Amino acid sequence: MLLAIIKKELLLVRRDLHSLAVLFLMPLAFILIMSLSLQDSFETEKGHSKKLSVGLVFNSSTDALAPMGIALTQIDGFNIKQYPSFQAMSLALESDHLIAGATVPDGLISAIKMSKNINKEVRLQLHFSATTPEHLRQLLYSSINRVVVSFQLEQLLLKMTPDPLARQKQKERFLGDKLLVKYEWNQQQKKPSSVQQSVPAWLIFSMFFVVIPIAMTFLVEKQLGTLQRLKTMPVPPTYFLIGKLVPYLVINLVQAILMFLVGIYLIPAIGGTGLVLGQNAGLLIPMTISVSFAAICFALFIATLVKTTEQATTIGGTSNLLLAAIGGIMVPTFVMPDMMQKIAQISPMNWGLEGYLTILLKQGDFISIVPEMAKLIIFASIFFGMAMFLYRRAQIN
Repeated sequence: MLLAIIKKELLLVRRDLHSLAVLFLMPLAFILIMSLSLQDSFETEKGHSKKLSVGLVFNSSTDALAPMGIALTQIDGFNIKQYPSFQAMSLALESDHLIAGATVPDGLISAIKMSKNINKEVRLQLHFSATTPEHLRQLLYSSINRVVVSFQLEQLLLKMTPDPLARQKQKERFLGDKLLVKYEWNQQQKKPSSVQQSVPAWLIFSMFFVVIPIAMTFLVEKQLGTLQRLKTMPVPPTYFLIGKLVPYLVINLVQAILMFLVGIYLIPAIGGTGLVLGQNAGLLIPMTISVSFAAICFALFIATLVKTTEQATTIGGTSNLLLAAIGGIMVPTFVMPDMMQKIAQISPMNWGLEGYLTILLKQGDFISIVPEMAKLIIFASIFFGMAMFLYRRAQIN
């Protein structure tokens, strides 16, 4: 009898191809759009981050060939673009093509070489775009200031010793290069790339979107009298709900396979950064099953609760949007303030997303995703129980 109910549900799903198409096309569209649009904002790996553009104008062509001038064109972390005049650079600043622009006045480098007092007129000028955030202003200021200080120190040491190796050792001593050691602390806590965030996030969102088609099939069966006929048959109510759960579980698994293939093959084919699965990719299967159970059981609860298609669309759509908004789907949790990050932890979508990121980003093992899977299964059990209670009460009435 259970197999007959599952077959019936598969026939209903096949007849509602529009809803089925939405379940596949919606995450595909979001993954493509968000992965490509936010690629530069998310990428943090070396060689993939977008360097911020800074304009540079030398009032004297000879200054551009001086050691300090060359150093200014090679500031690490910024894309330095030389302009022939301040007017040309100002146009780029006004159009927000640059975060800042620097002008090296004629006489600045020669004044440093001769250890002269530098008047305001010959000081290096730094012009910031109005949209440049304060932390970038400070970073650029510090980077340029280090170049200038290093050049000043080089000129002072040049008068003390002609030996370049001795001067270099003194520079390292005074600038502190040998006093600092860089470490990468907890590499597993790095931020996801745009595709690592977008693929699981919008996959989860689409999984929870099954609330609409499931609620619609419930209402159709009520209108056609199917539920009334089932009441006359010796079929446990559990069979009826399980019969709806199994087909959509299969649909969600197919969704997951296709969306991960999109991230692996389609995104890089159209110019984005492809999704790379690690050796623990097999853990995506139990994680997907856990998310799918939570999504379907939540959808069953909504389906047994609503009475009309308007209620199904309103309650189902609104609840999904709220869970996605606070759960890190629409806005990544790592950009949220602390308070919102704590609120995000109450969303089952966040549990699923954290589980996926543990696999994709942190290369976690099965034990590391057990907490998220456990929360999702408990969530699914609670809502399946409430759906069963509402369904039985409807049968009695």
